[in-house]
Amino acid sequence: MPRLLSLFVIALLMLVFGATSAFADGGQTITPTSKQVGAILKGWAQGGATGPDKCYNIKISKHRPYLAGLAFNAKASGCMTSAFDGTAILWGRKTTWNVLTGASAMPNSNCIALKSLLGVNAWQDLSGFVAGMGCKQVD
Repeated sequence: MPRLLSLFVIALLMLVFGATSAFADGGQTITPTSKQVGAILKGWAQGGATGPDKCYNIKISKHRPYLAGLAFNAKASGCMTSAFDGTAILWGRKTTWNVLTGASAMPNSNCIALKSLLGVNAWQDLSGFVAGMGCKQVD
């Protein structure tokens, strides 16, 4: 019996450390090309003015490359005319991108639905953008 208990404890520890390292890896993103940045900004602004590319942080999910996150880059100088406090998730490919959702204070029920829609991998990849929407439990 002690041997069985020891094996159980070792197996449990392996599971705990494996899950911890998976969450510690965090999200993985792809830096978009300049053409992709332009297309994502065009889709986000829906034809309106956006300001310089440097005013935005844009990343594409590595696991779901048809999903991208967009947020205001507060560190870039001269961008305050383009400022906003939320983030957006867009979907698309190459030169055509569309806003999936954007917010700065999304209700928890919408966060749960968004996590289900994006899938776990994309949710983790774009966790910084999801957190910017007000989703508190992004892991």
